[in-house]
Amino acid sequence: MSTAPKFLAATMALTFALSTAAQSASAAVADVSIVLVHGALIDGSSWRGVYDVLAKDGYRVSIVQPPLSGLDADVAATKRVLDQQQGSVILVGNSFGGSIITEAGVDSKVKALVYVAALQPDVGETSAEVSQTKKTATDDLRPTKDGYIFLDPAKFATFSADIPSPLHKSLSSI
Repeated sequence: MSTAPKFLAATMALTFALSTAAQSASAAVADVSIVLVHGALIDGSSWRGVYDVLAKDGYRVSIVQPPLSGLDADVAATKRVLDQQQGSVILVGNSFGGSIITEAGVDSKVKALVYVAALQPDVGETSAEVSQTKKTATDDLRPTKDGYIFLDPAKFATFSADIPSPLHKSLSSI
């Protein structure tokens, strides 16, 4: 199963679990905020489907748009969103977002961390240390001179294998 279907299946499971809980305790829904944090190489719009379902079920949902310029800046962006929440917060992270929520999740408002196909470092463990234990899946990342990393557009199909081939061709010409 490719990455997108796995992500969709995991988010649907999260959505189902939360909606089931909402049906059994609808009064508690009003007191719960869900904050979604995306991973590397994508942006907050990747959570749109999940946002729509959760909002329809009555949850207050926020999507963090971390700058992806370093863990400290990404955690700070997440904390800014957490500061705006009222009541209990469920903090959800995907991919690199798992590292972000591990750090930001120490906030007293956060009652649960949900890792959706995400890095899940232990306290004091870095994302790089977690990643070192995994086999390298791709060499499609290109570092810039100033330390940023981009996905090689010519190899975008590796990251998004489930999108239509004509779109791959147009993206690889960038």
